[in-house]
Amino acid sequence: MEEIYKKISNESDFGPDDTGKSEIQEFFVGQSIFLTGSTGFLGKCFVEKLLRSCPGIKKLYLLIRPHKQPVKERLFEKLRKLQPNFMSKVVVIEGNLMENGMNLSDEDRKMIVNEVTLMIHNASNVKFDGRTSLILRCNVLGTKYMLDLAKECKNLKCFSYISTAYSHCYHKNIEEKCYPPPADLKMVEDLINIDEQTPNGLSDAAKNDICYPWTNLYTFSKSIAESLVEEAAKQVNFACFIYRPSMVISTYQEPIPSWCGNINGPAWALLGGGLGVLHTGYTVRNTMDLIPADMCTNALLAITWDILKNRKENIGDVMVFNYGSSTVNPINFQRFGDIVTPRGQETPSAKMIAPHFILFTPYFYWFFVVHIFVHFIPAVIADIALLITRRKPRAVSIFWKLTSSLHMMFYFLNTNWRIHIHETQKVWDRMNERDRHLFFCDFRLFDWITYGYSYWAGLRVYVLDDPMTTLPAARKKYKIFQGLYEIFKAMLYTYILYYSLNYLLIIMSPLKIYALQNYTPDSF
Repeated sequence: MEEIYKKISNESDFGPDDTGKSEIQEFFVGQSIFLTGSTGFLGKCFVEKLLRSCPGIKKLYLLIRPHKQPVKERLFEKLRKLQPNFMSKVVVIEGNLMENGMNLSDEDRKMIVNEVTLMIHNASNVKFDGRTSLILRCNVLGTKYMLDLAKECKNLKCFSYISTAYSHCYHKNIEEKCYPPPADLKMVEDLINIDEQTPNGLSDAAKNDICYPWTNLYTFSKSIAESLVEEAAKQVNFACFIYRPSMVISTYQEPIPSWCGNINGPAWALLGGGLGVLHTGYTVRNTMDLIPADMCTNALLAITWDILKNRKENIGDVMVFNYGSSTVNPINFQRFGDIVTPRGQETPSAKMIAPHFILFTPYFYWFFVVHIFVHFIPAVIADIALLITRRKPRAVSIFWKLTSSLHMMFYFLNTNWRIHIHETQKVWDRMNERDRHLFFCDFRLFDWITYGYSYWAGLRVYVLDDPMTTLPAARKKYKIFQGLYEIFKAMLYTYILYYSLNYLLIIMSPLKIYALQNYTPDSF
């Protein structure tokens, strides 16, 4: 986050175009915003963007769970040193979404009820295979508690729920509308009780039965939460909308290019290949729906402005906005990898542990055969080496953990979703020229090649924590590894050729003997 805080503290970097009128900036003047999930990747982007590009906001209230270290110290230690005046607009609220009433103090609840004008509910448990009760408490009951609080607010204008484009992933065409939920609150509470009463929680088989046709508890819970927002919209006098971003990845431009806070989307494969730990790939030509985090943030702020500026007649009905790239500027994994991989070879990581090579195949079963040979066998050898040196073996356990999650990966890679964004496009078209620069989110103007060129650098610096100062040493290491790999290939090919020729000679020997035995001068 240090680079982000430095960006915030630099007043010369407040936008690409500091002249002209921004309708979105003017809209946020005087607004008091309550944000959940501010410590996550996307949440940090919301905080940074609001503080930097919407300097007229009155207050930014951030709900953060209690911790051994005071929450103010955790989140804003560096920001306070670099730009102390920003703290005057930030109010940290201690609370817990998983508890009824969110464990808010009376003072904090009163402050929120009296002051907040906009709510952005971004917090969620994103684990696909987490414990059932924890996911449902956070994603479903947490949304209910937020809506209960919103209904108490005296000056609230808009409630924004950050869902996911895959909340109804059994549909291949995701429209900007509400779909029937898989369960109601009563069923959710029953599932929580059953899971909590079971020592190790519900089994994977039970989870699969409960979720079907949803693929995991995360998407299952988000779809139920959407239905709560849909129902609440009919009962309140403020706007409610559901925002469904697709797969959020590294930033495009703001606050710095390719900043990232997690390993998502194609990052796991590109990091694995770049570090030399991933050597087999499944050829996928289906479209991947990817969106940079800063564009995702900008789109949400633009939608909030548009609803309260141009769609006041829709208050009373929930509005749904999808945000994705698959229908306006699609890309698949293979093309994205082709853009990023050369950059990874030019600027390798000093933390690579093996040569960089990936064997691709379009065949599912052949992929697993290669997976065993290039990953499992080396893992066994690595664990033997660890045991010999009296260290704890872990390579095989990591292999099985990764292998067990492959079914989910293949599901998302092999499904070709079309995420329709008609309503979001209307927002783009209503933005003026100044806002199109300051809150850039129009995917029709997005350049994958420009983005892909810096994508690897972001993974290298921010995920691997490998600064560019290590590049000279990394390049030497890369050359050594690749040289060893070429030597290994030459030896392997020589070995194969040698034994193939020997095998051929063995096959030919009986024929040769037979020919000699039956040879007579008169034969010719």
